Order: sequence, then C-alpha cells, then structure tokens
Amino acid sequence: MSQDTAPQAHVEEDGHKVFVGNLSFQTTEAELAELFSKPTAVLKANIITRGTRSLGYGFVAYETVAQAEAAAAAYNKTELGGREINVEVAKPKVERAAPKERAPKKEKAPKEAAPSNDDESGDVKPRTGRSPRTRASRKSGSRNKTRNEGEEGTTDEAPKDDEAKESRPKRTRARKSGRKEGNGEAPSSPTPSAPRTVGPPSKTTVFVANLPFAMEDDGLKALFAEFKVASAHVVRRRGSGRSKGFGFVELVDEAEQQNVIEKMKNAQADGRELVIKVALSEEQGEKEASA
Repeated sequence: MSQDTAPQAHVEEDGHKVFVGNLSFQTTEAELAELFSKPTAVLKANIITRGTRSLGYGFVAYETVAQAEAAAAAYNKTELGGREINVEVAKPKVERAAPKERAPKKEKAPKEAAPSNDDESGDVKPRTGRSPRTRASRKSGSRNKTRNEGEEGTTDEAPKDDEAKESRPKRTRARKSGRKEGNGEAPSSPTPSAPRTVGPPSKTTVFVANLPFAMEDDGLKALFAEFKVASAHVVRRRGSGRSKGFGFVELVDEAEQQNVIEKMKNAQADGRELVIKVALSEEQGEKEASA
C-alpha cells in the first residue's frame, strides 16, 4: 500500500491523553489535574459533561507518550473522590484516506450521417418504386379483381368465404386465475417459509441501541463505568466505518449483567434515551461479523 493512501496515526494538538473512567459526579477538573500532576505536570485535564452534569469520565493530556503510559500504570485502580477509577491510554484517532476521484468519461464521436437519396431537384425517390398504398385500398383492389374475373367466380367463391368464417370456432382465452383448462385444478398455494430462529440469550452481554452516531468504544464503556465491564463495542458499517447506532457491552458475569438491566432502564446519552436489553446469540453474530 502506498504512503499516500495508508491510514496514519493522528496526534492530538493538546498532547497525548489517558482515559479516566468511573469518576465521581462531584469530581472537578482541578481535582483531576491535581492527582495526575504527581510527579509529572499535565497539559490539560478535561471532564466530559452533558450541559453542567458530569458523565463520569474524562481525559488527562501529557506532553509525551511515555508520560501518558506511566500515568496509566500508576493511577489505574486508584481512589479518587471515594471511587476506584479506571485509567488507560486513550486510542489516537485515525485519519481515513480520501476517496479517489474518478476520471471523466470520454465523449463518443458523433456518427456520420447516412448518404441522402435526394436527387438534385430535391425530390425524394421511393425505395421500391411503388407508390404508397394504404391497407384499405389494397383490400378494396383485391375484391374488385375477383369480381372482374367473371360472374361465376363472384357468385360461387364469395359465399364460401363467408361460410368458412362462420364455421370457424371462436377461441376463448384462458382465465388468468392460474387454473389449467380442462381439469379445473386450483393452483397450489406457496409453501410458507420457515420461521426465523433466534439463539439463546447471552449470560454476560447486553445490547445497547439508540446510541449517538458520534460515540466511540471508549464513550460506550464510560456509560457503564460504575459496573464491572469486560469490553464495549460499537457496531459499524464495513465500507464507511460509520456507526449503526447500537453496540454491545460485555460484563464480567451474569449477576453484573442483571444489575445493568435493572439500574440502566432510563439511561440517556446526548439527549437520546437508550434501549438496553439482554443480547441474543443472533445479535452477537452481527457483532463478530462487524468487528
């Protein structure tokens, strides 16, 4: 792959960040910066909020990658504001290559006009040399020809044609009902398709729908920061990488899964009311296919 089209890691302008989850809603940015500035000074501490209310997670920026990794190792599972916080190095954003422009289609050259049959005087020559005749005039001409051949031909042949027309049986069109003519059998009814089978419910994973399309995996995980989360994944489209608006959160055990179902009934994210339920095996297959 060429260097122009390969995705490259993008470093944030305000430094290298660490993700801090499970924060107390009363924790301030000053308290967060004070904790993480020992022994290395921080560039910026930011708590993510919705309006004025904290969402329970934030980011701390350092000058170098080594400082961010050291802070994640030192402060993970430590206590701040009476809660055990989760700290890990934030994943850098990846710039996607711009789509290639298609070359414009070449215009086809116009075809040369066929030579005209007009002569110098401007009159058009007929193709067959015969004057155009209508269907009615041809029929009337053929009738006059048979009448002029003799009186015997006119009296004998004309009635025979009429009798032949009357003796021909009339054709009846088959009805468009699907029945076969002669046997009266009704068309066979289509075989109903088999019902769609649904796999058993998962014992550790929950399905989260109506997510904001801008939400990343870290943001989904942060929504469940007060629970014991093993992993969080936002399902995306294969071609564009755009979020489908739902994802999956895997908990450490079944008891924690039921705890999430009970306590997150009215949860919201960016003003959207989330739909949270136990994930099914069929939905888990879609998660694995999109990963």
